[in-house]
Amino acid sequence: MILKQKFQKKCKWLLIAVLSAFMIIFIGALTPTKLFYNSSSPCNVNIYVINGGVHSDIILPVKTQKHDWNDFIPIEEIGADTNQQYKYLSFGWGEHDFYINTPSVADIKIHTVIKALFYPNNTSVMHVRGFKNLPDKKYVDIKCVRISYNNYLRLAGFIQRTFQLDNTGRVIRIANGYNAYGGFYGATGSYSILINCNNWTAEALRIANVNTPVWSGLSAPIMWHLRNNCT
Repeated sequence: MILKQKFQKKCKWLLIAVLSAFMIIFIGALTPTKLFYNSSSPCNVNIYVINGGVHSDIILPVKTQKHDWNDFIPIEEIGADTNQQYKYLSFGWGEHDFYINTPSVADIKIHTVIKALFYPNNTSVMHVRGFKNLPDKKYVDIKCVRISYNNYLRLAGFIQRTFQLDNTGRVIRIANGYNAYGGFYGATGSYSILINCNNWTAEALRIANVNTPVWSGLSAPIMWHLRNNCT
């Protein structure tokens, strides 16, 4: 009888701990990092965030008046199809094995997830895709945010610092992407349950003065906080 009571007590406290953790995450997902956010500063560049369900990506124009991605990454070498003239590039950061081997939710494998979340010192990659046109909102969850040139340059700088570079200062392409228009590149940082692809997206957006949730472990809270302000 005493053992049964102890077991019930432990289960009770475990349930309370689990519910408390979920409540903290829920509140963090709903709470913006900037409670009094003001996006009224002069805005010159449209950026886009796309929700792939598992991964979130940031889509940027290849060229603006003050930045050209051709100067950093060879555009013609991004995908297997080298004849494309891309107008936009998407960037997403993630764990090497999980990202490369999980193009969709249907491809998720338990052992890959466990390794990505709990294995120490996971290798990370950047996934880059080229687009002639923006993805159709009818088929994907995508939002547009307009930011200033200064914030755009800060965002671009953050993304560039995420790439690993070789001895000559060039990006390191390591694998083909999910289609002929994308590729994987060596990246900095170690992926874990505390720092995942959506945390990376949120950090990049915060650097660009875009409001994000306090807890950004999933893509849905990030998308919920974004406000379409593009004309």
